Order: sequence, then C-alpha cells, then structure tokens
Amino acid sequence: MQVIHGLRSAAVAALLLAVQASPSHAQAGAAGTVEFASGDSSIRAASGQARPAQRGAVLNTGDSIETGQGRMQLRMVDGAFISLQPQSLLRLDAYTTAGANAGEERGFLGLLRGGLRTVTGSIGRVNRTGYRVTTPTATIGIRGTEFAVTADAGTRVNVTDGIVALCNTGGCLDVGPGQSGFTPDATTQPVLAFAPARLPPTASTDLPAFAVSEQRTDGGRSGSIAAAEPAPVVGVPVIPVVPVVPVIPVAPPAPIPLANGPGPFPLVLNNTGGVQTAGVIGGTFTFNAQGAMTQYADCCQAVGVSAGVVPDFGADGIIAWGRWTGGNSTFPSSPGAVANLQYIAALNANVSSIPIVRGFTSFASTAPTAVSAGVVVQVGTPNSVTGSMNVNFTGGAGGTMTYLLNVPLASQTFTINGTAAQFSTTAFLGSASTITSTGAGCASGCTGNIPFANAFGGVITGVGATRAGGVYGFDSGLGKVSGAVVFR
Repeated sequence: MQVIHGLRSAAVAALLLAVQASPSHAQAGAAGTVEFASGDSSIRAASGQARPAQRGAVLNTGDSIETGQGRMQLRMVDGAFISLQPQSLLRLDAYTTAGANAGEERGFLGLLRGGLRTVTGSIGRVNRTGYRVTTPTATIGIRGTEFAVTADAGTRVNVTDGIVALCNTGGCLDVGPGQSGFTPDATTQPVLAFAPARLPPTASTDLPAFAVSEQRTDGGRSGSIAAAEPAPVVGVPVIPVVPVVPVIPVAPPAPIPLANGPGPFPLVLNNTGGVQTAGVIGGTFTFNAQGAMTQYADCCQAVGVSAGVVPDFGADGIIAWGRWTGGNSTFPSSPGAVANLQYIAALNANVSSIPIVRGFTSFASTAPTAVSAGVVVQVGTPNSVTGSMNVNFTGGAGGTMTYLLNVPLASQTFTINGTAAQFSTTAFLGSASTITSTGAGCASGCTGNIPFANAFGGVITGVGATRAGGVYGFDSGLGKVSGAVVFR
C-alpha cells in the first residue's frame, strides 16, 4: 500500500462566489461583546485557543461561539444584537466597522448549526452587500431587518421586519415580514413555508432580558421587538419567542452514484483484532446502483476490502462517502474481519483545478464511530458532523489549509481544530490539531491517530474544485473515534 501525499443568474453566481471566498481568519479585530452567557457556552479563537464565555467577554473576527446546553446574547460593534439558542455554533468570519472606509464594512456570519435571532445594526444598511449569514445549505442576505434562522435539517428563516434573500445553488427567494422561507439542502430552490424558524423557548425568567435599545430599521421603525416569555426589564423590550413546532426530519437528496474506476481513497479502518489502518491511498472502486462502495482494490498491491455491510453512505456524482461494518480486509497492516471502515471515494476523472483558494463548508457525513479493542462501542448519527475548511493550494507542495470539525458522539461534542498541508496537487494531510470535548471524552487528552495526517486527511475533487472530503481519527476516552465528512 502506498500513501499518496496528495493527489443561474448573475446575482446567484456572485453570491455563491462570495460564499466560497470565505474571509481570512487572519483579519482579526474586535467584533462585539458578550451581553449574557449561560450553561456550557464557550468561545474558541481561530487559533484553537478556548476562553470563557462570560458577560463582557470580547469577541473577535475568526471566533467560533458554541452554546452547548446554554444560551448567549451578543452585542456587535455596529449595534446589532444576536441571541444564540442552545446547541448552536456560530462563526464570526468577518465583522468590522471601525476604521473601515465607506463600503468596506463587513458582517459575515457562519451559522454551522442551531439557531439565532437577530436585530441587525448599521452594517447592511450602509452597505447591504457587506452583511450575510451562511449556513451549510444557504446564504442569507438582508435589507435592514429582524429575523430568526435555524440551520438544522436544512435552513429555515422567519422575518419580523424588512426583507431577507434566502439563496443557494437552486436559486433565491425574497422573504418578507411575517413570512418564513425554507430549503432542505444546498441545491433545492428555497420556498415559502408556513412553519417559522424552530427555536427553543426563551430562557427562564431569572435570566436577563435581551436589550434591543434604540435600534432602527430602514423605514425608521424601532428595532425593539415586543416582549415575550421572560418578564422584561422595565422599559427594555426583549426578543420574542417563536412557538416550538415539532421538527419534521427532511430526507436527504437521493444519491447519485459514481462510476466504477480509479481514484484517491482516504480511509480509516479498524479490524476486529484491534488494529487500525488509516491514510490517503489510491486504487479502484466498485459501487452498487445505490451509490455505496462494495469493493476497493489498492493501486499497487493485491490488497483491499470487500463484502462489507454499509449502514450509511452517500454520493452526489462527484464524491462518495460511507461507513462499513463487517466484510474482509486484505491490508497487510490490518487483515481479517472489519469492525469499522470510514471512507471517502473520488475518481481521477473528476480533476480539480489549481490553484485552489477558497472556503469549504460541510454538507454530509457518516455516523461518527468509536472502537475499543476491535469492538464498536459507540455509533453517532449520520450527517451530524459539521465543519469548514479554508484552503490555499497554489500548485506545488507548499499549499496550506485550516479546518474545524465538530463531531457529536455519546452526548458530547468533540471539536477538532487544525492545520493541514498540500501534497500531490489536491490531497491534504493534517499537520497539527487541537482536540477538545464538551464532555469527559478528552479528560485524559485526545490525540490524532492517522499516520502522516495527524487527525484529518483527504482530497479535493470535482472540476473547478467543487468538492472536498476527508476522514478524521483520534484517540479518546471512548476509544478510537473516526468518521468521514464531505464539503462543498
């Protein structure tokens, strides 16, 4: 086995280009402050360093804000307010007004999961193209507004005042006051929906209210929103509560199988003897009519895997991903029965372009799995892993990238924050990582266990570099945790 060190309308097009060109986290600057935080909320800098989420804490461009079981309320530098719901992850891609020239204000937010409610500030009124909220399935542009958005099982936005544009590769939808827009995935045209954004109830009455102060909309209307569940502080309105509506799961789009053929193969394989093999290799794939890989043969030796059961998998015609149990491995380093195999498959025919300078956002994943002594001890939920990559591959072997993954498993979330390097054109191998957990999974420390790739390795594929996929693996208190995640 040889380890490969690499391998519609103008408006919609412009919007997608802007999303792909994610702002550099190097442009650090004060973005706002924490007005209130509860529970296990936390703030993580772009460097991976965590700090307490407490009242008065300064927020910087590049920070990732996670609420866990708690809640947070943020005041941004342009006067905007943001209320984050439990189990939310918000990334401040760029948020600045101070010192910016006219037209250079930026309010770029990434809601990777969960929900938020906001009253916007001056950004977006002075320069409306300077404000957007991206989710894994859509981008939201504004025209001076109040709205709520959730980013679980698709994207749903509910507008209180003003207008938002809900866009993805399927098209754009203007959503006005009292309306809700919805899209289940990144390629389906957004439509008007009856159910509002599904946010949990407001916190109990012993929590401080979310002050809106003297925010004003474009039409001069007060930005204050009528008080809802908790008793308001006298004279200060709070953000209202949208009634809880049972979430109806949205079925993922039907798989588009890849053709059989050769290509790069990032994988993590655990056999029942307790041995793990992992890396980015190359060989030939065989897929069934539904898109699941049924066999893999290495490019350079008579080794591979076959006859496995595929509990979850996906393919979109450009990249494929899946998780095996059972079957047989003939890899010399981990022969015999397969306990767990996590894979990404791409075809040599889907050639990426170079250079690649852009951001990627996750859109699907296999179920995270923990293996201990050759036995699967924990299995998470398919499509639950979220993350992003910022890539700067310039053509040789000197390209770099940063990545952030959030892996929910066994009532906690592991966060992998790291860097990777470019090898053999479009393959990447991790070079350093920081792994933490909201629970006890990393109490004794978590470390990456993929040879040559630390905790994460994979490949960028698709004509024009439209897809990326990788496998992660690390040692934890649960055992060896691994999975596969795909990006676009």
